[in-house]
Amino acid sequence: MLNEIVDHLHPILVHFPIVLITIAVLHDLIVSIRRGSLPLKQGLWIWVGAALSAWLSVATGPEEDARANTAFLETHSTLADITAWVVSIMVVVRLLLLLRGKQSFAKLTLVIYFVVAIVSCGLVLGTGYYGGKMVYEDGIGVKVNDVMVNPPKGNHD
Repeated sequence: MLNEIVDHLHPILVHFPIVLITIAVLHDLIVSIRRGSLPLKQGLWIWVGAALSAWLSVATGPEEDARANTAFLETHSTLADITAWVVSIMVVVRLLLLLRGKQSFAKLTLVIYFVVAIVSCGLVLGTGYYGGKMVYEDGIGVKVNDVMVNPPKGNHD
């Protein structure tokens, strides 16, 4: 059973950044509308989880199974990398502001923050869209009766 889980880590993990980034953006929007500001500490752990899960998803992507089997791999992979970096930078910026003694975003910074946050949400949804195309249109990683629908091509040791 452990081998089965390890072999399917990517499809297990990919849903976490999708959900966490979406929830983090909605959380921050709701808090900032209700309070008129966004405290830097509030919701930070959601973003930390989003960044960590994004990097875990990137690290577990079975690129060898998809290479030469789909036209969507490069777009999916690039969007995933950009998403992980953008979300990580957002976390680092919030932490740096906290370390400098700031309690909440200034108005202009908050607007820029929300633009980047909404872009990160679009990036993760785009990543999921192309990942879904790889699975549902090209059969990447799909087995039927224990036989790969679209087996990896090339040398895979």
